[in-house]
Amino acid sequence: MLKANRTYLLLLLVFAFSFIYRMTLMLWAGFPSGADIGLHNSVIHSITGSGNTNFLYNAYQMGGGISLTFPGYHIFASAIILMTGLPEYVAQTAIVSLFSSLIVLCAFLITKSVWNQSAAFIVAFLAAISRFDIEMLLWGGYPNVVTLLLIPITFYLYLQKDRFSLSPFLVSTSILAGSIFLTHSLSAAIFVGVTLVTVLLVLVAPKTFGAPRKTGIYWLMPLVAGAVLVSPFLINAVPTYLHGNSSAPGVQGVGDINSAILSTRILPLEWVLPLFLIILAFAVFSKRYNGRFFTLPTLLLSIWLFVPLFLTQGYLFGFIIDYNRFLYFIIFPTIIFIAVLINHGAEFFTDIAKTYRSFTSQTQKTKKYLDKRGVWLSSHLTNKTIYGGVLLFFLLFAFLALPIFMTPSQGFGQTIQSYYQVMNNPGWETIQWTKQNTPNNAVFVSDALYGWWFSGFAQRPTLSAVDPQYLTSARELAPAKNATYLLDTDYLIDNGYFQVREDGGYTARHNPELLAHIKNYYFPYAFFNFDNDQTIISIRNSQVGELYNLSRVPVTDMHIECTPNSESIIVTHGNDLFNFTQTVTVYSATEIGATKMVQYFANITQIIQTDNPTVTLNTLQLRLPTKGTLPPIVASDYSYVGLVDTDMKTIGQLIFPNEPSRPYYILTPKGMQYSPIDMFYTLDAKTNEFSFSVGVYQYTDQQAAKSTFEELIEQNTQTYRTELQTYVPPPKAETNFYVFDYQKALVDWNVSYIALRDFEHLPKFAKDPAFNLVFINSEVAIFKVKG
Repeated sequence: MLKANRTYLLLLLVFAFSFIYRMTLMLWAGFPSGADIGLHNSVIHSITGSGNTNFLYNAYQMGGGISLTFPGYHIFASAIILMTGLPEYVAQTAIVSLFSSLIVLCAFLITKSVWNQSAAFIVAFLAAISRFDIEMLLWGGYPNVVTLLLIPITFYLYLQKDRFSLSPFLVSTSILAGSIFLTHSLSAAIFVGVTLVTVLLVLVAPKTFGAPRKTGIYWLMPLVAGAVLVSPFLINAVPTYLHGNSSAPGVQGVGDINSAILSTRILPLEWVLPLFLIILAFAVFSKRYNGRFFTLPTLLLSIWLFVPLFLTQGYLFGFIIDYNRFLYFIIFPTIIFIAVLINHGAEFFTDIAKTYRSFTSQTQKTKKYLDKRGVWLSSHLTNKTIYGGVLLFFLLFAFLALPIFMTPSQGFGQTIQSYYQVMNNPGWETIQWTKQNTPNNAVFVSDALYGWWFSGFAQRPTLSAVDPQYLTSARELAPAKNATYLLDTDYLIDNGYFQVREDGGYTARHNPELLAHIKNYYFPYAFFNFDNDQTIISIRNSQVGELYNLSRVPVTDMHIECTPNSESIIVTHGNDLFNFTQTVTVYSATEIGATKMVQYFANITQIIQTDNPTVTLNTLQLRLPTKGTLPPIVASDYSYVGLVDTDMKTIGQLIFPNEPSRPYYILTPKGMQYSPIDMFYTLDAKTNEFSFSVGVYQYTDQQAAKSTFEELIEQNTQTYRTELQTYVPPPKAETNFYVFDYQKALVDWNVSYIALRDFEHLPKFAKDPAFNLVFINSEVAIFKVKG
């Protein structure tokens, strides 16, 4: 009895440490880290705020609309918040910390039932500081944390089926299965997949795994009963998911999501293959301890590991999903494997020490004199102390050396917490100001992380600038993309071959910027840009020389003009002395896959003129920051400039079609830094017009092997000039031509306010007469859209 009490006391201490550690990490900065807590709060308020029973509708996320976030956790959390009156973020922190800590107890129970109590305690220690579920807490994957507890509890009851009669077994496991179905879609899929594969193997070869076929039937029954329990939700959820989830087959409008996932979230096979060896190790340990390679428990652990590992390579079969999410499901069986390995290692070295002590004790009996310290050491060096010492060594090694653990002593947990931290006092102050001073239906735009918090805690419809790889719903893609562009730039044109971004005249940064489409990568690669801060015009005003950065000259007009086969961004600066108009035109391209060089180029026309009789225009300097990694390639007559980035296999070019448009001098930097390039023009006294082509494109390894870069750029220049004489741009096609106009986007998405945290972009909104600054502190500025 005393031994049992000590066992439970130790287990309770591990659980208490786990809970306190998680709560401390999450609230270290005063507010929980991570952005998804805002998403969860928006779901909670969508449920409780209006009494809405449509659990797949979110009134705030991405401006409001259909949501694919399953509501099980949110229903439970809303009940706790209503009953306790705790602040919403405190209540959510406590709930998920508790569920995450309970995984420690569940891991103990499963390991004890499969292996032994010693290994079970090791698992409890390891689970207490498991990085993956702690990190999930820190970035805000709360429903997934809940199901990471519900799944092993259900499997534990499966393994303990013989201890129950049928009725309590079915009732308990059906409720758990239904809770999984209601809480998290991906977890439900993994749970069902692991169960079905395990049951199938048992039904096919029951003697191999030491389990009767009826065991498989008992394991299937809770799946059916659980689905029936939550069928009112599933009846609506399943068709909604199949029509809107980016991973579902045949869903339209999710190409950007899938391309971004394939670009950024694939797990290399060489990372995954070694983990399959754990399945072989489970078989070996099962033979060692149970006399057969696979018992039902070890089969379950093996399939538990195999299913998510197999799905990490789903892109090979056309199944597109965020593959990193599968790592969270393999951590439980992996930790059990590490615990069994540590326990076996400690037992192995204990047996060696035991054999050595037995041999030396026989030798020492023949000696007349024994060292007292040796006698003392021999008397205290029992099997238990040897086992404990070796075990402690292995645990410390695992805690310090294996990246799947997050120990307090390393400060590693706090580092991860800081990485995911979003909210602070100024950010929270802004949210409170918003709730008190803006209409309930006002639509906000903000960055990805703060936007999630904003929508959930300010309870305002918010367009969040989330990268596509983190989205799952087709509905969310358009508002996320528009929010991203609204915060970053004013105009964007993409013809499917390259992209142009123009920040407009109110901020000096990308005026314009050219980006290349990189093969097998979703995000365009910014290669070079013009900068109004580094565009310098020299004049003489009443015989007095003056220099003007274009960024100092007020903006008089900026807009987009369209034709059936082109889009042009026009920005005009002007004052009493001169006017400067820049037009960037992008033509539509032929069908994607064509090889015409002309499709990779935009045309830039610059007109500088003055009607002031006292002013004479002198010179124009254009500075061009680039990503070139080799010395610029400049034609001797300045008819073209070539820039090569060997890291990204990308070439940027400027082509000047005729003598009047060519610079009189091009200054290229020397040494290891090949940026920026300076181009100088001599101006006529009153009116000047320059027109040139700029483009970016990738080269192939075959091209690089066949020609030098000088030859390749010369060939491409000649090809471009030849094609330009006969090329007729086709009509614009929606499939490969995209245009963003910030003024149109504000109207189309009914945007009322911009919540800006990146103060680098402050001039973009502060100087634009379309916006009015209504609130600002050290972290956030709120701009109201006029009209």
